[in-house]
Amino acid sequence: MKPKIFLLLLLSVGGMLAIWSWQRDSQMAASPVREVVKKAELPPVPAAVATQTAAPADPVQQFAEQLLTPPYSQAVTAANLAQTEAPSVAAVTVALDDGIVWSLQLEQYRFSYPQPIKATIRVQGEQPALVRYQLRSTATVPTQLLSSGEVAAAPDGLFRLELPGEADFPPELELSVESEPGHGALARLSYSQPVAWLEHTGVLEADDSDLVLPLQLQVHKAGLYRVQAVLGLQQRPAKPLAILQGEFMLQSGSQPIRLRAHHSVLPAERFDAELSRLQLELAPPVPGATTGYGRPLAVPVALGDFDPAALNRTPYQPDAQALQSAALLQQISR
Repeated sequence: MKPKIFLLLLLSVGGMLAIWSWQRDSQMAASPVREVVKKAELPPVPAAVATQTAAPADPVQQFAEQLLTPPYSQAVTAANLAQTEAPSVAAVTVALDDGIVWSLQLEQYRFSYPQPIKATIRVQGEQPALVRYQLRSTATVPTQLLSSGEVAAAPDGLFRLELPGEADFPPELELSVESEPGHGALARLSYSQPVAWLEHTGVLEADDSDLVLPLQLQVHKAGLYRVQAVLGLQQRPAKPLAILQGEFMLQSGSQPIRLRAHHSVLPAERFDAELSRLQLELAPPVPGATTGYGRPLAVPVALGDFDPAALNRTPYQPDAQALQSAALLQQISR
């Protein structure tokens, strides 16, 4: 291979690796890292990090293998299983004197209107009758109070909060709880106004080697959308089959899109399918602007049954660039 061609190929692979890394990071759940804070110090909650069931031993080799499979339809493996599960948010834990420990557990880090903000407070070493809470916007200095009140302990000793979502909530919030000054905890969270949401699903279709899933979206803000969803077997416990993804330039209003699943990620026999973990992400219109997020699904959506026998079983054929890039990556990983 000529040096100039090799260099261009290397730069191309490097760019794809950077994109793959960004895609992987964007799927990580935004959940604060667990911390034990001495005394009553309440620092900002750290950046969100997702829990992964297994870290790949060689990310370069993993990406090389992905280049040889349909990019729109990735089989669920131990390496990407976390992308099919609800985000895990670590509790903010504050240790005080005399063995007193406060723990504030958000149900999730990123909420979307009209979702209520839910949290659980656990107090060890003391038994307050009531816990006071404050929800504040961090967009201004000083912070702006949005909601406050008190909550009593449940029979199991835990304090459970459920604050109704508001259409005018700013994107960055903080929730503080306390029984008295210096006895409490604080967590930061994100609240977004959805830029799009699912209206309904269509009937599953067969198109050559692909199962096609039609989706009808209601788009509030036009732009370039990155869509990702999990296709699974409709059973309990759920069994995810594949992570489907695509990019779509969408106008405002009711807009149709189609996600695809290659036959290689499907079972051999007829199955009942369901859709879960739908993520709608609006790319920033200009550098420095914020990313927009769609409304998540409240529950998985039943899609009906599908018979993979209707599909063409021809193996997937990567294009020449993918084959070259995969071969180069395999050499690098040796």
